[in-house]
Amino acid sequence: MNATDADFHRLLPLAFPGIGFNPATRRFTPAEGGWVLDLSLPGHLPLTSVRIPTLDVTFHFETADPSAVTARFLRYFMKGGG
Repeated sequence: MNATDADFHRLLPLAFPGIGFNPATRRFTPAEGGWVLDLSLPGHLPLTSVRIPTLDVTFHFETADPSAVTARFLRYFMKGGG
């Protein structure tokens, strides 16, 4: 995903108010539970002379509805219209 740590810390709390973050594990945990989101260490995608920031995002679902969580996530992280 083309995003920065700053994007996640800015947008994820808007999508999921009360979400917590553990910097040691790079894991976001929502207040209501049921799923977690793990972030990779920041990387870059080299594109000619430009380096685009990237992160790998991994959802782990326990009891939450995956389609509802991902739909809400995508609404807040959508870039470029749609």
